Amino acid sequence: MTPATIPQPQSQEPHYEESGLDIKELLSILRRRKGVILATVLLVTILSVLAGLQLTRKYTATALVMIDPRKSNVVDVESVVQGFGTDASTVESQVRLISSRFQLERLASDLGIFKDPEFNAALRNPDRTVQMQVVGPFENFLSWLPESWLVATGLAAEPVNVTGADVEARQHEATIEAFSNGLKVTPEGRSYVIKLAYTSESASKAATIVNAVANDYVDMLREEKVGKTQLASAWLAQRLDQLRSEVEIAEGAVERYRAEHNINDLNGVTLNTQRLFDVNQRVSSLRADEAAARAKIDQIHQMRTQGFEAVEAVPEVLASPTIISLRDRETELLKEESDLRSTYGTKHPRIVSIQQEKATLVAKIQAEIARILKTIENDAEVTASRIKALEQEIVNVSTGTSLDREVSVKLRELERDADASRNIYNSFLERYKEMADQQALIEADAKVVSTAAPPAGPSTPGPKLFGAVGFTASLMLGTLLALLLERFDNGLRSARQVEQALGLPALGLVPKVGRLRRGQKPHQYLLSKPLSAYAEAVRAAYTSLQLADVDNPPRTVLVTSSVPQEGKTTLAVSLCASAATSGQRVMLIDADLRHPSVDRDLGMKHEYGLVEYLAGERELDEVIVVDEEAGFSYLPVKRQTANPTDLLGSRQMRELHTELRERFDLIVIDSAPLLGVTDTKVLARLVDRMLFVVQWDKTNRETALNSLAHIREARGRVAGIVLTQVDMRRHAQYGYGDVGQYYGKYHKYYTN
Repeated sequence: MTPATIPQPQSQEPHYEESGLDIKELLSILRRRKGVILATVLLVTILSVLAGLQLTRKYTATALVMIDPRKSNVVDVESVVQGFGTDASTVESQVRLISSRFQLERLASDLGIFKDPEFNAALRNPDRTVQMQVVGPFENFLSWLPESWLVATGLAAEPVNVTGADVEARQHEATIEAFSNGLKVTPEGRSYVIKLAYTSESASKAATIVNAVANDYVDMLREEKVGKTQLASAWLAQRLDQLRSEVEIAEGAVERYRAEHNINDLNGVTLNTQRLFDVNQRVSSLRADEAAARAKIDQIHQMRTQGFEAVEAVPEVLASPTIISLRDRETELLKEESDLRSTYGTKHPRIVSIQQEKATLVAKIQAEIARILKTIENDAEVTASRIKALEQEIVNVSTGTSLDREVSVKLRELERDADASRNIYNSFLERYKEMADQQALIEADAKVVSTAAPPAGPSTPGPKLFGAVGFTASLMLGTLLALLLERFDNGLRSARQVEQALGLPALGLVPKVGRLRRGQKPHQYLLSKPLSAYAEAVRAAYTSLQLADVDNPPRTVLVTSSVPQEGKTTLAVSLCASAATSGQRVMLIDADLRHPSVDRDLGMKHEYGLVEYLAGERELDEVIVVDEEAGFSYLPVKRQTANPTDLLGSRQMRELHTELRERFDLIVIDSAPLLGVTDTKVLARLVDRMLFVVQWDKTNRETALNSLAHIREARGRVAGIVLTQVDMRRHAQYGYGDVGQYYGKYHKYYTN
């Protein structure tokens, strides 16, 4: 196939497979990064154990305090200091109060904390002039270092020139802070219970301190209520004396006013007013009597027109003893007369006498009735006269009542003042007596429900726990580091990675030859070990190259790479040696005019090369060198040129290519790297196919992609990618399952 008939290459873009990290791949990553994981686990675990050994063992004692929402009802009175609420904010406020600096400072003085080296750093390290910035398990270890080193590294603060008073104040503050750091106060869920925990280097000291904190809190609450109650009682006593004087003054003013205005009754009524009231009542009663008498008189007059018999029905007449006696006598005479008439007849003298006596009785009855009627009329007149007299008396008394009204208004005002003062005094007096009874029943609104005992074991973790935690954390950290290293590792190692990252087929993985004799080259090793893994890999690459276009196998192949030292020259020479062993006529052209490398691998002496031929200074047969050992010919580079790109793109180069295609079955061109120079771009259109070399685990994706972009720009046709210098032992650890793993695992199939 001539250069003119070479089809134009298709744009080849890399393909990225969107897939998650499966378990198998994860295990492979951990296996090949096991060194990082083991180093991390070992280092962190050792540091954790050392930290556990350096850590001072501490003990935590716990006490429980409950806010009591119940109130005592022994004395049903309102307290001076109200009890606590039971909402969350109240409980949280008490938590803050227990751990407040005021409470702890007072308690520190009572417990002698300022003289305890555990809390007072000045007593623990009296000779140290700097303040350590690091506390914890490494503090004792760091204290052995020079103070200048500690200050320089920031592990300690520089000493400050202060006066003695300032030093004591700072030590005081530091001790209080150290003391408060050991106390932890937390509410127990949504209950009324508050948990107090104190951590100290001594178990008994931790229990003593936490119990002291709990009892001090309860005592403080009770003392506060007692103090406020006593203060209120003292104020009430003083106020009662003032109110007593005010009541006495107000009541004295009322009594004096009564005496001045002749008001002696308890109702505050003057004599004129009382007299007027009595007269009015008497007048009202008499008027009622007069009205009743007048009505009765009118009734009697009406009855008299009907005769005395009708008048006899008047109640006064009926009730008259005289009338009753006369009527009884009249009844007796009538009975006697009736008896005599039946015996003697009407002419009997006794009957006549009885009739005369009856007439006399009737006259007496009529006279008595007249007298009674006259008496009723006289009583009515007397009543009328009395009414007139009383009405006149009312007129006389009323003249003095206007002044009495003013007196009454003033008196009621004075009495109201006196009543108000008396009521206030009685209220305060009652409250004072209640408080006096209540003081003996005052209780705190909280109580200790569980005291602390010295803990049996330390609360701080020991070296074993530190080691276990460190091992677990380091294992996770090592795994994370392994995944991060894998994630940021852009090296290409497998055929699958090449195809996914670069979008081109991987034609082979060429192992790194590590056992060469002194002065032996890789192609010589291939010739001496035709059954080696290296020889098989080169043959596989060549076979894949031929299968890239089965109908028209490439006869001109350009071998290139991204950067130097990726093994392209070694691969080119080995390809030629491998093809020559199969009986083909092979030509190797060293087209790297800037840094030729074929001579280094072949090690043959010659005087002229490609530059001299292209410059027209020598004939082709004069510059072609035949390697009898390898069995192929090659065009070396003996001298450099100032314009390598122009020389490679010249007509003479194209004519050379055409002539060599007629004389050789396979032409392999070793070109310069793609990045940095443009020589390879010129040769890209000249050849049938290109082999792109990638160094195993060294060439990263971005570099390879940039190089392939240059090839696409030059419209070169890349047959595939060859991974060179593969470390078979490491490659097998990655578990890619490709031919490289086969090379490294099945040694009996190869003679290396």
